[in-house]
Amino acid sequence: MDTINADQAGQVLTSVMPAKRASTTARQASVPSDASGGSGDDGCNGSNYERMFDPFTVDDNGVWFCGADQDGKRKPPEWLCSRLDVEALTRDQDGGGWGYLLAFADPLGHRKTWAMPARMLSADGGEYRATLLNMGLRIATTQRARTRLTHYIQTRTPESFASCTDRIGWHGRAFVLPKETIGDDAERIVFQSDNPVENTFRVKGTPDQWRVRVGALCVGNSRLTFAVACAFAGPLLRPAGMESGGFHYRGDSSSGKTTALKAAASVYGGASYLQRWRSTDNALEATAAQHCDGLLILDELAQIDPKTAGECAYMLANEQGKARATRTGTPRARQVWRLLFLSAGEVGLSDHMAEGMKRTRTGQEVRMADIPADAGAGLGAFENLHGKEGGAAFAKHITVQTQTVYGATGRAWLHWLTEHSDTLKAGIHNASDALAQLMIPKDCSGQVERVGARFALVGAAGEMATAAGLTGWSVGESERAARCCFNAWLTARGGIGNGEIVTMLRQVRRFLELNAEGRFAMWHRGSDDQAPKTLSRAGVRRMLNDDGQPIKGNSQLGTAFGDRMPATLGEGVSFEYFILSETFKAEVCQGFDHKMVARVLLDHGCLMPDKGRAFDCRPRLPGIGNTWCYRIPPGIFALDL
Repeated sequence: MDTINADQAGQVLTSVMPAKRASTTARQASVPSDASGGSGDDGCNGSNYERMFDPFTVDDNGVWFCGADQDGKRKPPEWLCSRLDVEALTRDQDGGGWGYLLAFADPLGHRKTWAMPARMLSADGGEYRATLLNMGLRIATTQRARTRLTHYIQTRTPESFASCTDRIGWHGRAFVLPKETIGDDAERIVFQSDNPVENTFRVKGTPDQWRVRVGALCVGNSRLTFAVACAFAGPLLRPAGMESGGFHYRGDSSSGKTTALKAAASVYGGASYLQRWRSTDNALEATAAQHCDGLLILDELAQIDPKTAGECAYMLANEQGKARATRTGTPRARQVWRLLFLSAGEVGLSDHMAEGMKRTRTGQEVRMADIPADAGAGLGAFENLHGKEGGAAFAKHITVQTQTVYGATGRAWLHWLTEHSDTLKAGIHNASDALAQLMIPKDCSGQVERVGARFALVGAAGEMATAAGLTGWSVGESERAARCCFNAWLTARGGIGNGEIVTMLRQVRRFLELNAEGRFAMWHRGSDDQAPKTLSRAGVRRMLNDDGQPIKGNSQLGTAFGDRMPATLGEGVSFEYFILSETFKAEVCQGFDHKMVARVLLDHGCLMPDKGRAFDCRPRLPGIGNTWCYRIPPGIFALDL
């Protein structure tokens, strides 16, 4: 934009306004056109000739308003603010969301830019001025000057245009960050938000320094390497076409979990990049949106309310926030994202939810895979201390290094990804699929395949970053770490089957373990008046001998066990359970379809229906008579769950 100083502006005003009643034709002929546009003086009525003259001038001292009185006499220039340039007009991809890209320097001379939504000018302008003041712009205090500042911004017509977005992450081949955009060669793309956003993507040091000080320490440590590889995998979720999900390091205090998270955070930023679980679900939505197409790191799972922990895990993986309405009742636009999240805590998700009396669903555990933090080498989360005296000293050394260098490697990684955007999709697909075929067991459930594909993506991302020269690791280091962590997750999970099946079997067995003595009457004492009363009866249990034959009455005990009665009765005895039909459906199968639970029990040899019946039976129970029930043999306690 061409600028003129205050004296020049006064001369122009004097020359074009010689009299109070100058004709429109004369004024149009006298005023030179100004490419920067704008409107006229205090008496502006919006006509074309008044827009031809711009009363605002900009120099290194600030923005000035050069007005004139009704007689055309020049007034002294009025200072509005320190220098503020409108570099471009912004709009979103749908042609809405217009705004202004503002640039200025703070009192220390640091360049600041802000893509301001134009709708912030609709009211008195206090909101946008507060943001500019907070960023370091100096603004005049008079109400008239503030109004003219709004006038100045609205009348700028820069030649440049830029696309704006309120979402961090991939936009075509460009990657948008809060303060910069990487790879927007085709069209300038800027981040535009109504509210100030904390910039956690900070830089200190160089990629070479990070590779030596942090990356090299990960070698030989599966948990450290995997955590750092997660940082490289975050931007690859979208090119790989994979849904959001996460991992959770579970282990004792001071085992090295948080150290692994700090190492991962150092790829993109400093200490502020590592977030905490301690927040409301609304705040967590905003945090997730700020880390879209990246890695969200959350420490200390125990700090979130156990009643909402499961819902938050679902929310992060389901990639959108809660639906809300505006004041008029219309739906408000949801916050959306796609990200990988890495968590840590002393307890796992299921144990933490149990503290809030919540049952963990398999979908939640699949979305946030629980990895034991203990690597099994007697050093907590570590396996190779790189010459340090102990795990504590090694953890402290890593923490210090992550405070001295951070962020530069992440910038270099994003530059590499945008430069290779043409081949990125095919490359990550082929690499992750190949690794998944090697590490995922055959004949496993779809849930295991789903989580295994996420582990494989992380391993492949680490190898890709190694090939880009960013990690300093040897070839195969990231893949070995991913396979080690996947095997640890699979072992802790308890097998390669569907998680719902294990959950159902555990739930039935837990009901019997808790209620066998108190809620099940003894079959052989059904006619005994002296037998203890069974309150809240759930069914009947029948004693079996060594051969699995039932003991139906007291008279059979001596025959069944001979001389071993009664001293060693407990060694060979077992029980089968007859659970009443409604109790089975309402209590034992709570949260599941009772037919599905019965099918799982039958498939595992833990249900004995009558001939011709799918699941239940109709015996004559002592003290009850003929009734429908579910017969559970003692083999349910022998299952390896």
